[in-house]
Amino acid sequence: MANEKQVTYWNEVAGPKWIKVGDTLEPRFAAITDLLLTKAALQAGEAILDVGCGTGPTSIRAARQLAANGSVTGIDISETMLNVARQNTAGQNNLEFLLADAETYRFHPASYNALISRFGNMFFGNPVAAFSNLRTSLTLGGRICFICWAPLSDNPHWHIPFEIVTAALGPAAPRPPHAPGPMAFADPTYVHGIMADAGFTNIAITPHHVPIIGNDIETESQIACSLGPASALLDEKQANPATRMRLREEISSAFTQFDQADGLKLPATIFVITATNG
Repeated sequence: MANEKQVTYWNEVAGPKWIKVGDTLEPRFAAITDLLLTKAALQAGEAILDVGCGTGPTSIRAARQLAANGSVTGIDISETMLNVARQNTAGQNNLEFLLADAETYRFHPASYNALISRFGNMFFGNPVAAFSNLRTSLTLGGRICFICWAPLSDNPHWHIPFEIVTAALGPAAPRPPHAPGPMAFADPTYVHGIMADAGFTNIAITPHHVPIIGNDIETESQIACSLGPASALLDEKQANPATRMRLREEISSAFTQFDQADGLKLPATIFVITATNG
């Protein structure tokens, strides 16, 4: 696989973390998943590829939507997460999972009518090569629809924890622009260039403000310290347990502003990217 660092990260670090809090994560992303599947406009009889499918939630939703009239393949580099996906989908005949790197895997040409992804496309070592390779798997006129995060400053659920940790422990080490990670595609001009260079046409990048339907405040602060930019900075600074607990309490306090009568709603901004093969 081309992305060896990401393979290790998603099998040994992020994958286990994600699985540990998976039951609390998925309800948070319900509105985002709904938006993805609406914009993807999956049709009966289509073959769909879900890129960076992880534990399979979007693959499962897409397969159920298509029922017996279509098929879904989920592809991911994390065997750790795919094992969970397979356990969750035993007996679902129109769904399969593939352990492979979408950047280099030799797809059978024109195998899929549409590609979808929810936060699964931002980790490629060479995005142009990856999307060029993925495009070969699409039928002529086939389409891609994926969701990625807008800038960190537009996502308080991550920005607030990151600022709290930065204030306490100092700034993160410099990283190359657009390095693989959650915020790699936060610049729409950069993403448009990638898609164009990969040969896609009819490229559209649209921002959407979609709330993350949070759990209780304590759970949300735990998630912020387990996954995402604040978590990465805590790990980089090798924060000890006492420091982590103190900062988690600060994050909990900051999140109280989003606790409404009908539940915790954390503002989020995402980009929906759509494009066509040919």
